[in-house]
Amino acid sequence: MQYFGQIETKYEEVFLTQSYIYFKKDEEENLNPKDIKSLLKTKNDRKKNIIGTIFIYNPVVTPMGFDSNKFLLEQDFNAFDELIELKSEGYITIFKQAMKESCKGKIVEIKNLFNLIEPHIDSSTLLSKFNEDLEKYNSNQNTEFDREIMYLDAKNYLPFGKFVYFCWGDKLNAKEFPNIVDYAKTIYENSLRSGKKIAFAYKKEKTIDWSIQYLQFSNPMQNHKNKNSISFAIKRSFDTFPPIPAFYE
Repeated sequence: MQYFGQIETKYEEVFLTQSYIYFKKDEEENLNPKDIKSLLKTKNDRKKNIIGTIFIYNPVVTPMGFDSNKFLLEQDFNAFDELIELKSEGYITIFKQAMKESCKGKIVEIKNLFNLIEPHIDSSTLLSKFNEDLEKYNSNQNTEFDREIMYLDAKNYLPFGKFVYFCWGDKLNAKEFPNIVDYAKTIYENSLRSGKKIAFAYKKEKTIDWSIQYLQFSNPMQNHKNKNSISFAIKRSFDTFPPIPAFYE
């Protein structure tokens, strides 16, 4: 498996605006970014080669050859706006184990609610900024974060592939951050309307219906107490293909 993405920067922040996992066929040699770009060149290419989509909350990624423990702008990185290979670490390793058999020779696209590369994005201060920004976004006002770099065009989003696996976590709060929840709900409903198979991991006692109602789709990297159980649930989701919702206890 290899992981590729495009990093952009603006106003001293870094964003992951595209990312893809490629699952190699048996005995296949590694691909390079040009190979991946050729597999995604046209809309028809994307339909043919993207087998599904994973939705996470926000990315925490590092380009190959760079230090994961240091801020990227403090390192000698200059490949912005280019498709490059990224380290396969963190949440990517979990999906690698779950999907390696069912997605051989195909690309899985990774999408984010927010493209900001930030390990502690769920602070109240940042979430308040995002919530205010999304209110401006929906009214076509100027947003604090660049709308093209930071956000998805939720109203017009249509996923590629056979499935959408939601894994953006359990922290969406409609009372405190209603615009964030409306944004996520639009993405979910458009994915459902597109006819793709929808799957996610959920806590057994909460039920599938409750998880959908409140848009709570567990992510093992955000729920450290249940990390192993959630990771195993994700793997069980992909025991069937296209994947299905799977619970953890």
